[in-house]
Amino acid sequence: MIHYCNVKIKFLLFLSGILFLGACKKDAGSVGADFVGIRNNFTTELDTSITLTAYSVKMDSLVSSKLTAFALGRINDPEFGINNASVITQISLPGNEFSWGGASKLDSVVLQLRYRNSIMVNGTTLPDYYGDKNATHIFKVYLLNEDLNIDSSYYSSRKYKTDGIEMGSFQGKLNFTDSVPVKLGNQEVKYPPHIRIPMNNTFKNLLFEAESKGFFSTNIKFKDAFKGLIIVDETPVNQNEGAIVFVRLTSDYTSLVAYYKDSVAAAFPIVGGVRGSEAAYNYYEQTNVPNGLLQKPFEGTHRDIGYVQSLNGTKLRVEFPDLSSLISNPRLALNGAEIVFTPLAGSFNDPYTLPLSISLVGSDSLGRNIFLKDQFTESGLYYGGILSNNRYTFNIVRHLQNILNESKKQNGFKDYGMNLIIRADDPVSAQRIIFDTRRNNGTFKLKLTYTVIK
Repeated sequence: MIHYCNVKIKFLLFLSGILFLGACKKDAGSVGADFVGIRNNFTTELDTSITLTAYSVKMDSLVSSKLTAFALGRINDPEFGINNASVITQISLPGNEFSWGGASKLDSVVLQLRYRNSIMVNGTTLPDYYGDKNATHIFKVYLLNEDLNIDSSYYSSRKYKTDGIEMGSFQGKLNFTDSVPVKLGNQEVKYPPHIRIPMNNTFKNLLFEAESKGFFSTNIKFKDAFKGLIIVDETPVNQNEGAIVFVRLTSDYTSLVAYYKDSVAAAFPIVGGVRGSEAAYNYYEQTNVPNGLLQKPFEGTHRDIGYVQSLNGTKLRVEFPDLSSLISNPRLALNGAEIVFTPLAGSFNDPYTLPLSISLVGSDSLGRNIFLKDQFTESGLYYGGILSNNRYTFNIVRHLQNILNESKKQNGFKDYGMNLIIRADDPVSAQRIIFDTRRNNGTFKLKLTYTVIK
């Protein structure tokens, strides 16, 4: 593994003649590392004895209103409990002064939700579901009972307000591959795969009467009357049952479609999330969480198994109780710092697949997530976090060097640890990981290389 050599400025002139050999080198046993130590009377050390403490805590609430895709569904994972994801979104008029054109009633109203159907920059197709592809879902739709604002940020733990009157429902299995035939008069058109939730008569009557009540004159008046929709999954799920699906609110096919006069359809747009014009957010909730899985930040004790879950679930606290003794050495300069996390063998069989990448972030004094310097100052490939050979590796030398520098400035050691998380977006995921965090078997370790100036 290649390490970045970060030697203090006052030594750079002294090392200038051999900086090329020492700047990027392998473990302390490599030629470059030994050469630096021998020629300059420095001692280069490889240390894997730093004690690590790991335990799982509740994930921070996160902004879920500017996502590339939205999660919908529920899954019962015996290791984590039940993970629920609901979608809250505004809808808009087809246009100001919209009219039913003299129709006497609405034939039907359907809520269409297009699957994510996205490809990453590396060409990887993102899955449209996580869990059991053939799971039965019971989706329910309710009206939102509060105003949303496109300029506001909404958090994933923010409970929505509703009167609880059902406005639409769907029960059945989802088809992720076949196009959907839709009849419009005598014609049949085919839409790409999506979820179709029929709205009930209560909602149809409300929507039809909106024109006569003046709600169709402007989009502002329409949103005063129809503040938004809440889509939830109310499926009873036993252990190892259920699925989370991913929908895109910026698709032309995602809309509330009203059919009338036998051959006319009006689409009420839903355009939420990143680059969206409507306010929308994901609400996440975890229930039936096993006792003892979560601890409190800074109060937890080490566990040999670590749990990380997306959708505002859990994160892994990583602390270094012995780091102060190392950092207290004023003659030490870090060359490399690599930390390894290994998923527990047998814990990631289908459908509980591993994410292709995760993030290791810093922690503030309250345990909340903050960025590491290594995430900004080094390339993504160097920083790490990519799944390779069933493990995740991170280089965090800048983070630890910063702790060393700041500790010397403030004449005291201050370290709040780190947090291992599954990112909230890009892509949105419902995955989880169970880690083998035993300290002495090599699956969970911090490897430091540093130079001691004599």
